[in-house]
Amino acid sequence: MLQSVFYDYGPFYTSYAILMTHTLTKGNQSYYLLEISFTTADYDHEKSHVLQHFQADMEIKGFRKGQVPLALVEKNVQPEYLKMSIIEHIANHSIQSVLKEHADIKFIGEPYDYHQDEKDGTTTISLKLDVYPEVEIKKDTRKKETIKPLNISIEDKDIEEALLNLKKNYADYQDTDTLELWTISKIALEWLDKAGETLEKGTTYIGEPEFSETDFWKKTFVGNKKGETVELKYDEKALPTVLHAKNEAKPTTLKATIKDVKRQILPEFTEENILKFFGKESEVKTEAELKEFIKQQLFAQREQEGLIKAIETFVSTIRKDAMTVVIPKTMVEEEFKNRLHSLEQRFGSKEKVEEYLKSMTEDQAKSFVADIQNASRESLEKFFILNKITELLGIEIDWNAKGLSLEKKLYEYFNPSSQSSTLTTEIHRAEHKEKKSAKTSAKKTKPTE
Repeated sequence: MLQSVFYDYGPFYTSYAILMTHTLTKGNQSYYLLEISFTTADYDHEKSHVLQHFQADMEIKGFRKGQVPLALVEKNVQPEYLKMSIIEHIANHSIQSVLKEHADIKFIGEPYDYHQDEKDGTTTISLKLDVYPEVEIKKDTRKKETIKPLNISIEDKDIEEALLNLKKNYADYQDTDTLELWTISKIALEWLDKAGETLEKGTTYIGEPEFSETDFWKKTFVGNKKGETVELKYDEKALPTVLHAKNEAKPTTLKATIKDVKRQILPEFTEENILKFFGKESEVKTEAELKEFIKQQLFAQREQEGLIKAIETFVSTIRKDAMTVVIPKTMVEEEFKNRLHSLEQRFGSKEKVEEYLKSMTEDQAKSFVADIQNASRESLEKFFILNKITELLGIEIDWNAKGLSLEKKLYEYFNPSSQSSTLTTEIHRAEHKEKKSAKTSAKKTKPTE
């Protein structure tokens, strides 16, 4: 509910407050507009009362605390601060009256969008009060919407691919002379100007991700030996982004020297290696058990992804055709702050986020922030519509529950038979096994610095 940040006047002002007037007008779904009008006489009366508040705490030599004459109190208060306090008191009285008169309205946040206008001895203050959002049902088409059963299958090639990626995590690296598709190499970079002078130096690595990204790496480096230098014409359009110079001066040549080359040695998942990699507490003891574990993990992962996508599609369709909700400014700003805070945590600090934004153009930075604001509003809209859907369907939701509890219940409403199937068991089983799986891992050896 709306919380006042101003003083409580008490009964002293009650009889006089009725001389002021206020009107409350409904805006869109998200707010009400409150307009407060008062005369010069109202203002002067309130001024006397506000000075009494200042008098209670003021201490001036020659007077006891709380006994300083009001005329002297006024001289010791900045005029602008006094005026602001009077306006706040007047606004606060009207807000408190609105809260009592309209107890059925769920006001939230603090007043905002304040405006003041003076004309013919009357001052009018306008401000907005946000309200808790209510979902409006536009059509009954939602009743035709459903969530189809998930169809998930795990093939042998999926398991083998996951097994290969797991082996890469525990791979060993041995020195070799020639750069090949299966090697990882350290490359020293040097950007030169027309005169052959060095403008900038750097380092990059070439391995499987780079070879998968573009044929440039394969055509340019495969077959070259450790210590050899590849000289390239500097052309940003033709070069991968990682090879672009950061210096503002435009180079004409890029020299890439192969400093170190290592060959990837994949391990076999023997019982000995499984014990070494995953530890004695692991439930997995053999390669067959490891493959079964991978299968369960893939199933759980795809099931979660499929479940999220199915619910997302269901809610988005209803949001587009059957329901609408307007999220108040107060909520959007709070969600925006939370997302910025999460971003700061991922970057490491608020300063690093600011540095990231400064690295963009002004338009890019504005677009980046606008995207976060839009995402904040959209996520809240989906939340309230999803809440309305579950309410209409009679589904009880524990909003404090972690994981995909809400998604599962909604899915099971349309697919009752899934309640005893994998949807309520496999994910938890896989999560349990994941927690008890390998606790240690062999460190991946990269080319030496």
